[in-house]
Amino acid sequence: LQKEPGQQIKLRAQALLYPVLQALDLKTPSYQQNQDMPILPRTLMVRFWSEYFTSNKALFRAMMANAHNSPESSRVLKFVNWSAFLPETYHKEYNYSAPAVAQGLGGEAIGMGGSSQSFTDPRASPLLVPDADLHSLPKAYILTCEYDVLRDDGIMYATRLEAAGVEVTHQHYDTGFHGALMFTVWPTDFLIARRMTDNYIKWLKENL
Repeated sequence: LQKEPGQQIKLRAQALLYPVLQALDLKTPSYQQNQDMPILPRTLMVRFWSEYFTSNKALFRAMMANAHNSPESSRVLKFVNWSAFLPETYHKEYNYSAPAVAQGLGGEAIGMGGSSQSFTDPRASPLLVPDADLHSLPKAYILTCEYDVLRDDGIMYATRLEAAGVEVTHQHYDTGFHGALMFTVWPTDFLIARRMTDNYIKWLKENL
């Protein structure tokens, strides 16, 4: 966004709440650990991703098998290598295996209308921004939850931002789950949701 022609707004902060940041590897440890976890099971998140790019069900099936990468996207798989960017504690019993790269999985072969190229667009997958471009980003607040398929996206982004010298506040909730922040009204008035809200608002007040 900062590089858009004519952009005159100077970003002061990026505040990301259990963010979705990449579509290349949909079998990170958190995707595997929480594949059946409400509110956002893996099948639903994969459906969101596939329908974001195309209505063709072939892409959904390929993404479910984590076999949707083409030679085009394989060149940036290094940016989502969780074995490098996730702290050991999150590896658990999972072993890293790079997603398969399907030759000829282009838009015409699968009828995706060029979606294989879209996977690498940082506007869709911000985690794919090269290291050299991360250092100019503003300070970040990143909220992640243990029981969330998107947990590892946020943690990898926090790791990469910190390595690039960006000021990062990463708040991880060991008992949190995707969507927990909205449960602040009876009969789903959860203590963890209020704690998340209070911490988030406190950071905003101190940094904006």
